[in-house]
Amino acid sequence: MSDKEFVVAIRKPIYPLIVISAEGLYSAFNIEELAFHCVNGILLDGEKYIKAIDSKGEEFWYVPDQFTIAPSFFCEKWTKKKIIELYNESIHDQEEFEKYSLKSLSAKKVIRIVSDICNILKQ
Repeated sequence: MSDKEFVVAIRKPIYPLIVISAEGLYSAFNIEELAFHCVNGILLDGEKYIKAIDSKGEEFWYVPDQFTIAPSFFCEKWTKKKIIELYNESIHDQEEFEKYSLKSLSAKKVIRIVSDICNILKQ
């Protein structure tokens, strides 16, 4: 990172988080991993922020030119289905990863789904 400091504004996310970068999804289990993936992430086409989803399904935005991550005020929480679809779509060409099941969503909490996906991504 440069001499700039990674800043968490307003409130901290609940770990782990899924970080969405143009080259794929990454997991962050602590502030150091979150900072690394945000600072080194590549913006999706047409985006101004790198997005991350925390364990409560809340979206956070990383602002690259300010080295700051903050909760999004304009997005609703991510649904269980939307989080799983994001993951499944990100691995569609990678045979080494198994798709995450969309079955029994009512029996799973968002924190479990995010944690499961983060553990898979970390491998």
